[in-house]
Amino acid sequence: MANTPSARYYIGLMSGTSMDGVDGVIMNEDCQKIITSTYTPYPAALKTRLQQLSQTGRTSLADLAQADIAVAQLFAQTANQLLTQSGIDKNHIHAIGSHGQTIFHQGGVYSMQIGHGALIAEQTGITTVADFRMQDIAAGGHGAPLTPAYHQYRLNGSDGVMINLGGIANITLIKNNQVTGFDTGPANTLLDAWIKQEKNLEYDQGGAWASTGVVDGMLLEALLADAYFHAPPPKSTGPEYFNLEWLNPYLSVNYLPQNIARTLLELTALSVSQHIPVGQTVYLCGGGIHNLLLVERLNVLNPQSAIVTTNDFGMDADFVEAAAFAFFAKQTMAGKPSNLPLVTGAKHQSILGAVYAT
Repeated sequence: MANTPSARYYIGLMSGTSMDGVDGVIMNEDCQKIITSTYTPYPAALKTRLQQLSQTGRTSLADLAQADIAVAQLFAQTANQLLTQSGIDKNHIHAIGSHGQTIFHQGGVYSMQIGHGALIAEQTGITTVADFRMQDIAAGGHGAPLTPAYHQYRLNGSDGVMINLGGIANITLIKNNQVTGFDTGPANTLLDAWIKQEKNLEYDQGGAWASTGVVDGMLLEALLADAYFHAPPPKSTGPEYFNLEWLNPYLSVNYLPQNIARTLLELTALSVSQHIPVGQTVYLCGGGIHNLLLVERLNVLNPQSAIVTTNDFGMDADFVEAAAFAFFAKQTMAGKPSNLPLVTGAKHQSILGAVYAT
């Protein structure tokens, strides 16, 4: 690819609450267009270690350090793969924005993302911005969700709803350029954990297994009664809350596994849908868009809304969050804030992230 010396690009790296691997993008200078994208899956042993870290909190300092290094190396590998794919010289990349891997999140208190920026900067030779959430938390916010700021930027003043269906679902509502957003609850995290336990599969492809079951109405009602679903925003959550330890006390001994899967899918569909304004265009992104049954249920539950994906406005739905962290790196390097206090609950806007220069 031909470049001019003045060309500046940004790399965004993201691994979400599904903990599948690293999404990576190179964005153009205004972070509106994906130049190239790639995905690096976590090795099975690392994924298992990360899931144990996030859901049990049990580890040693040595194990935590090793996981931190392993994640950083995989993030750096992903960035270098992007450069190889695109043919863009690293000297034309202004900065990398790395979300890292969340292993602990307690909104308003603390949030830990491993995969440290210093090692990514060293192994790529590119200035890296990392640890985006803690500055917002220091200002009294939840540190999440951050992506609504990018959704607003990407929609360029247009009204709309954007829903990311990752491990956790988060929603962004934009009306008259006013932005609200929060985590609605689980998207894929419970579904993935359940099928892993019952069938030793990483995910339910297309929702095929869940489609063989029926909704358990009493179980669904009990799950929806959880206080999180009724708490007002700002609010954020993660797999350290919505996991099988959370689910198991609700289950009877006579359950059919496929019925639990179907009920968990309905839990996601309903907990998201209750926040969708009637008649509003809804843009979906994240891995959950590939769960055909989940998307079908969102359409059925919101018959007066157009449910589409971000592909409809030219943004690959699998890489929106990675693109957001390229944008956040751009903001940080320009000395501009990235958080939205109305969304996170912070007392003020802040310049986010720690910069590791090269």
